[in-house]
Amino acid sequence: MIKVLKKYDSIILFIIILLISFGIVMYRPIKTGDELWNFNNAYKVFNGFKMYKDINIIITPIFFYIIEFFFYILNAANFLIFRLIGIFTYAFLIVLIYKIFKEMGIGKKEAFAYIMVLHQSIYYLQLNGANYNYLAITFVLFGILKAIKKNSSWIWQGIAIYLVLFTKQNIGALYIIAISLADLLTKGINKKSIKKIIKQTMLAIVLSAFSLFVLWLDGILDDFLSFAVLGIKEFTGNFYIDSVIVFLICFNIVMWVFTFIIRKKKLLDDKKIDNFIILCVFSTLFIFAAYPIANRFHIVLGAIITYITIICIVHLISINNFNLEKLIFIIGIVFFIKSLGTSIYVTTKWIKNTNFCISYTNPYYGGLLLEDDKKSIEEIDKFIIEKKEEGKEVIILSQHAGLYLIPLQENHGVFDLPFLGNLGKDGEQGLISKLSKLQSTIILLSKNELMWQESKKANEFVKQNYTKIGEIEDFEIYE
Repeated sequence: MIKVLKKYDSIILFIIILLISFGIVMYRPIKTGDELWNFNNAYKVFNGFKMYKDINIIITPIFFYIIEFFFYILNAANFLIFRLIGIFTYAFLIVLIYKIFKEMGIGKKEAFAYIMVLHQSIYYLQLNGANYNYLAITFVLFGILKAIKKNSSWIWQGIAIYLVLFTKQNIGALYIIAISLADLLTKGINKKSIKKIIKQTMLAIVLSAFSLFVLWLDGILDDFLSFAVLGIKEFTGNFYIDSVIVFLICFNIVMWVFTFIIRKKKLLDDKKIDNFIILCVFSTLFIFAAYPIANRFHIVLGAIITYITIICIVHLISINNFNLEKLIFIIGIVFFIKSLGTSIYVTTKWIKNTNFCISYTNPYYGGLLLEDDKKSIEEIDKFIIEKKEEGKEVIILSQHAGLYLIPLQENHGVFDLPFLGNLGKDGEQGLISKLSKLQSTIILLSKNELMWQESKKANEFVKQNYTKIGEIEDFEIYE
């Protein structure tokens, strides 16, 4: 039994993460936010709408290709599948961290314990369902694992650069800088290291060019450039220095000092010191993966590699000076029992509160909708259907649009998510221009205060150029 556990430790850990994550993810009510927006976009792609051309997707396409693939082979697009994809992605992410710990010289028991502790800090990432952000970080961790192995291949790094870049472009840019800098710092500025950087970058460029060619064949390259490249300029107003970011930067300075000390005093062999340098490079640069929107989710995302590096440093100190292996393992077991117990408890509540009587092909199958939201969806969808029978289109110009349009399989492009930064190269003025050209259209505006990213100018344009004719649920009706 012990031999089996040792031999298949990564697979066993993968299963453990699935078990302790399932209930936490599934029992979360479906609400407006990243999960709903990403599912809505993936659902549109599954139903035949084209990325970028029909949908204002602003990130590179790998995530949506993956989701579409699983929706296709499982013959349905619903929240159960979507969330399961997210849980499996998270489990892969955790296993990669576990492998990095082992590669850094941490024993299996201690590595397991550290994973259980780390999970308490980053499990929050899963609560947004399947998400391109932590899929990109999963590819980053794959690249780091390859980099700290004895023979880091330029082929693997070229593939990693491409995967990260075409999952989320700003994280991809950080990865290119980080892996190049790590190579130069660990191998020196010489012909060999520069040649490796050029080869892996060229491979990534070739793979990227092929992907762009596929987008061109699909007739969406111009739209891709508009939304995923040129439209990003509207995010520039979101850059600010959060206090947590400052703290992480200071922490990274301390880690660089520590790494310099162990290198100066030769406390580790050269390979392990190089691995610490690689981690420090990625840790420092990936703090800025929190941008352009430095909220809790993105800050935790950007801090993952910092957490990994801190744990490796703490392990080095504790093992060398205090012999805390047994205590660390016991702490890990306690966190595992706590996480598993919580997951089992909320899984039973999810089963009790989720309606499995609806069709497997219903997009909300497996998801938990609150009663007020169910009522609101029914009322507004009934209103949309009635107006369509009268020959009128209904547009919900709100961050909440997806909640109501998903069951109808409807798509109104930029109107469904009128966010600054999500509007393409023409930006806010382009959105207003499209509003001005609408005919036989009813527009619903939220009665509540707008989210900071929603277009206030577009809302004002509707109020000034359309006539309010009533209200429905949380919306004002304009015609």
